[in-house]
Amino acid sequence: MPASDHGADRIRVAVIADTAGAAGEIARVLQQTGHHVRPFPLSVRTAYDRVRELRPSVVLLRTSPRSYPLACAFARAAADGGPALVVLTPTGSRQSIKLALDTGALIHLVEPVPSQALVAAVRVALARAQDLRDLKTQLTKIRESVHSRSAIERAKSILMRRFKLSEDEAHRRLQRESRNRNRRIIDTAWHVIHADAALAAQERAQRQATQPVS
Repeated sequence: MPASDHGADRIRVAVIADTAGAAGEIARVLQQTGHHVRPFPLSVRTAYDRVRELRPSVVLLRTSPRSYPLACAFARAAADGGPALVVLTPTGSRQSIKLALDTGALIHLVEPVPSQALVAAVRVALARAQDLRDLKTQLTKIRESVHSRSAIERAKSILMRRFKLSEDEAHRRLQRESRNRNRRIIDTAWHVIHADAALAAQERAQRQATQPVS
């Protein structure tokens, strides 16, 4: 395998097929375009671990019912930020399409595949995988933002109830406390929420202790 880089567009690809010959044939097509490619004969027991050690950007799997567990494993890895999965099937039968859909592959190709289409599929899969990772990051930030706003609103309600403050006054108090303690407003909000819960528990215990025994 050549060690030199062939440009900024070079992509690390792992090719897995039923036989070493089939894997090598697909790998040669991609190698001619300058990508860093490693072919693997299919082995459900060993291929996943060996390929993951190489940390490829794209996995191209020539799949069949026998390789279904391996395809699913790579699909799960892709969902967690692992290599993008391209599935290549020998036919376009309903079973082959269902297999590709079930594994969650980003690209499904049906043989015979022209070399240019194979190269394009690798690039498109890589771009789609990056888009999905970016979307996942954005969704995480949105959830965190919604969660933070909810906590801040809870903390403001507590301050309004405990200290008879207006909403603006409660918000300013959170901001002032955050500045004084050099911490994020969300951390101050959670401190208020936890302190209120502890104080409420203490108040309940005191009420129970002062109740007359019948």
